[in-house]
Amino acid sequence: MQKDPKAPPSFSRFILWEIIGIAGLMHILQYAPANDSTPLVFIANAVVFLIAYPVLYFYNQLKIPAFIKFLITPFSVVLRITLLITCFMWITYVFYASGFLLGNVSCYVVFKNYYFYLAPFFVFDYFVLVEHLWGVSQSNFTFWASVGTLSDSVSGIVGGFYLGRILDTKWGMFFGDNDTRALIWIIFVLIGVAAVVWFGNKTRKG
Repeated sequence: MQKDPKAPPSFSRFILWEIIGIAGLMHILQYAPANDSTPLVFIANAVVFLIAYPVLYFYNQLKIPAFIKFLITPFSVVLRITLLITCFMWITYVFYASGFLLGNVSCYVVFKNYYFYLAPFFVFDYFVLVEHLWGVSQSNFTFWASVGTLSDSVSGIVGGFYLGRILDTKWGMFFGDNDTRALIWIIFVLIGVAAVVWFGNKTRKG
């Protein structure tokens, strides 16, 4: 039997992401350096996620008249934008905690200092990928479609990473200082994710 695309996502998906959010919060509390105020921002972000995510998840499943739902649409929009920002902050924290380097430049520094340039590319990634995985998108995916989408995102990350590395290190096509080149490299990764996931979604729907 084919699953109704408008059916709410499984409750287990909600539980999974809430557990991951709580685990992330505990990680920040346990491993944050005592003499660094930066983790306070990530702690606040984790708390906002743990509150906003369930609100939007259950809001999408409310059975209310279409007219009333239309009137409170701005509330839904605010929640979606809030979760988008928290997602960006979660990724920034991963780079902060891991100290991951792109070349000899910290990815955390790039996300922190050049978020304005990364935002347009990240927004598209968020709406074609993350919302579906979180189960708060306008059209819900089945479990196997979500697995396929996640697989596509990994392919996009790998493809964008290696393409950026070839263009930068082999052909020298990136300009500017080390931070600028790292920024362009990350943009290639974000574009790779968006392109592969979008194409994969279109193929599966077809």
